[in-house]
Amino acid sequence: MKKLYLTLISILIVFFSLANPVITADKNNGKWRSNSTWDLNRKPQDGDTVVIPVGLTVILDNNINLQNATLYIKVYGSLIIDGGHLKLDENSQVILYSTGNIAAEEGKNSEYIKIGNEFKFRGTENYIAGPAYANAATGAAPNGFASNGGAALPVKFIGFNVASQNNNVLIEWATAQETNSSHFDIQRSENGSNWQTIATLNAAGSSSVTKNYSFTDRGVTAKVLYYRIKQIDRDGRSEITAVRSVKMDAGKIQVKISSGSNNSVYLHFSEQVRSNVVVQIMTMNGQIVAKQTLSNPVGQQNISVRNSGNKGVFVVTVSDVQNVNSSGQIFLQ
Repeated sequence: MKKLYLTLISILIVFFSLANPVITADKNNGKWRSNSTWDLNRKPQDGDTVVIPVGLTVILDNNINLQNATLYIKVYGSLIIDGGHLKLDENSQVILYSTGNIAAEEGKNSEYIKIGNEFKFRGTENYIAGPAYANAATGAAPNGFASNGGAALPVKFIGFNVASQNNNVLIEWATAQETNSSHFDIQRSENGSNWQTIATLNAAGSSSVTKNYSFTDRGVTAKVLYYRIKQIDRDGRSEITAVRSVKMDAGKIQVKISSGSNNSVYLHFSEQVRSNVVVQIMTMNGQIVAKQTLSNPVGQQNISVRNSGNKGVFVVTVSDVQNVNSSGQIFLQ
């Protein structure tokens, strides 16, 4: 049996990749384009939260074109633009904390950071220090970064998912902190370009704990729909999440697997499963450390792993008696 588990795990290592996690620079003066600069041994990609820690510098010396990718970049250290540029999609955000800064090595206009169609930083500015942030709602360079006066950003999103449920769409999101937040607009599009607000939910206002929100879009008729959340704070500032899409055609259920804080495993079901689903979490040696049955799950589900001292890479399997059979790897600290 142990040999069978090891064989299964070997196959999983080849065929299953990690969900989009936090990716952190762990090499000083490392180049953005180098896999060895990052703790996950790959370059940042769509959906990542990118962290440059205090005391570390990352050098951008080539052109990074991620205009179709959403990144949440948190700079506690230094980002040096040395002859290159960084293009991000309109849902991305760059945050400079009080210890963070961005500098241009050559001071040229060809050195820049662009979010959507707007330049947020250009080399002729030479240097910008935190606390400040840039997103689609802030201005254009040289005023592309807005100062937050040392305060926290209005809202920190930590999750946003959509899932089909018969002819309805379940929309869920969560925040880790809120400061001066007013409300959330739930926006929908049938083509990903033209958006309409379909509902408004009040925000917590001020909070330092996780807040969960949800809304059900009922009686939808389109085959494919796109959703995003627009957060508006009390002084009129706003930010927009990444876009999520959902297909209303019944088909194979997709399950996304990722790890969270406090030894938690997050599962996201693309549509409702009409049966019991068994979730197993195993060590790389095949030992089961957690097992849980979910009844008719839909959207995001949270599995707590109550283990003493187990750390490292684990294998998660999700299965039912019908058409759900997914596996993936997570990292628990």
